[in-house]
Amino acid sequence: MYNFNHERWLIVQSLIGQGRQAVQDTFMWAKQRKIFGKALIDQPVIRNKLANASASLESIQAYNEAVTFDMCTAQGGTHNPRMGGSIALLKYQTTRSSWNIADDCVQIFGGRGITRTGMGAKVEGFKNFVKYAAVYGGSEEIMADLAIKQAMRNYPIAARL
Repeated sequence: MYNFNHERWLIVQSLIGQGRQAVQDTFMWAKQRKIFGKALIDQPVIRNKLANASASLESIQAYNEAVTFDMCTAQGGTHNPRMGGSIALLKYQTTRSSWNIADDCVQIFGGRGITRTGMGAKVEGFKNFVKYAAVYGGSEEIMADLAIKQAMRNYPIAARL
């Protein structure tokens, strides 16, 4: 099932790039927004949301780099029989993580995070794209199922605990 590998990989790249921009804008907003005489970023819950979003983004970036390296070095590249499951799982993890990142960014931005223009436009665009990306190239459930089916294809039949 490698006919959609490039498409799925490209969706991941787009999500990571938009996610980075959303987190960057959210960080800048939290530094400049004042509430009760203090910057929004001075609130521990805001720093926690930014830390969660950043950690999620970095983990999917590392996973992406590992899969991309494998795509580039495996015999047959993206057409290697084992790449379908890896890329499907990468897309699944990226869309799930991106949904949480978008949610944290919108929560920090407040009403500005759901407007199409102004300071929250990139966050709003990312939030909307995440749902489309979860469906394009195969829905999350299909990606998870494909990844496990691919893993089971090479799993030893006689394996026991």
